[in-house]
Amino acid sequence: MSRLQLVLDAGGVIVTNLPELWREIADIAAVPYKELKGGFKQELRDTLWSGQVGEDAFWRWMNRYCPQLAIEDGRALMVKHLRVLPAFDRIPVWSEAADIHLLSNHRHEWLLPVLEPIKPFVASITISSQSGFCKPVAQIYEIVQTNLKSHERILFVDDSEGNLAPARELGWQTLLADEDGLWVRKIEESLTDRNDFIPSKIAPEKMQRTPESIFATFTAPEGSFPWNNVCGVR
Repeated sequence: MSRLQLVLDAGGVIVTNLPELWREIADIAAVPYKELKGGFKQELRDTLWSGQVGEDAFWRWMNRYCPQLAIEDGRALMVKHLRVLPAFDRIPVWSEAADIHLLSNHRHEWLLPVLEPIKPFVASITISSQSGFCKPVAQIYEIVQTNLKSHERILFVDDSEGNLAPARELGWQTLLADEDGLWVRKIEESLTDRNDFIPSKIAPEKMQRTPESIFATFTAPEGSFPWNNVCGVR
């Protein structure tokens, strides 16, 4: 039987989303949080995530709301608030039973340094700012599809219901990541039940964390998936 192709979102799945970053900047700027986030969604979100503008465009836009925030200080706040979640540390173990693929709406300048410790265990990384598309646009899922090593068993995990529908249209099974991280247990229980997965210890030297000071710039149809109807997989 072919190996599972496990496609994971990044924000809200293996690393934090950034509400605390937005709140801290909103506090510095004395601007309501919802106004700041709403302005971003309306004015910059799609062009930033899809790479139509550079990463510096985000800080120039932010400077309109928060003139006292220097770009380097803003980037330091990004490093502070972009942290790994518990599932991050499970990826080396999961990679023994599944091919891991990452699919994220993000800036590669921000995300890639955080992913450095798990790169040896990941088959492909698709980031919106590099691909030219952002979820839920179909083309970014199609890019991931070309990187899959098998099309028999594909499971996509995302923390946004709106991002799951295009994956289903490609025949992928989907799982919504809950805020409590119970989805991690669901995956491991399912893998264990199928005897695909035997947890092992990863040597500590293989999981060296990227220092926080680093801020680098880096230019199957319905019913076919064996886990149907278990653990909330759809």
